[in-house]
Amino acid sequence: MLDQLLSTLQGQVAPQLVQQLGLNEGQAKGSIAAAGDSVKQVLGGGDGFGLDDVLNLFSSAQNTAGADGILDNIGKTFNQKLTGEVGLNGQQAGGVMSLVLPMLTQLLSDKVGGNAGNLQGLLGDLGKGGGLADM
Repeated sequence: MLDQLLSTLQGQVAPQLVQQLGLNEGQAKGSIAAAGDSVKQVLGGGDGFGLDDVLNLFSSAQNTAGADGILDNIGKTFNQKLTGEVGLNGQQAGGVMSLVLPMLTQLLSDKVGGNAGNLQGLLGDLGKGGGLADM
């Protein structure tokens, strides 16, 4: 299901990345893939956060400190992927993050809505062997 959301995100934000930031099609597509990979990496790693923090992050409620910490980790991972794997410079990566991260978070929040069952369904096998599966 995360892949479906990334496809939706691709359709919504890729044209903006090309028009507003001057990325080429490959960079725009790579940026969306990097966003998804960042979410998978951070949530799959289970880096000391609880399910309640993840559910809070992907809900309409104001973020807790834990949810903000998860979002910060996703942002750092995303930035590293944009500059390292996609090949963007720092300014381009910042522009991509400011467009993509809020939209991705909103899409996930709309789908999850603070519901643990929806979150598990969304992430599928992501947590097998650690991370969310242990929660």
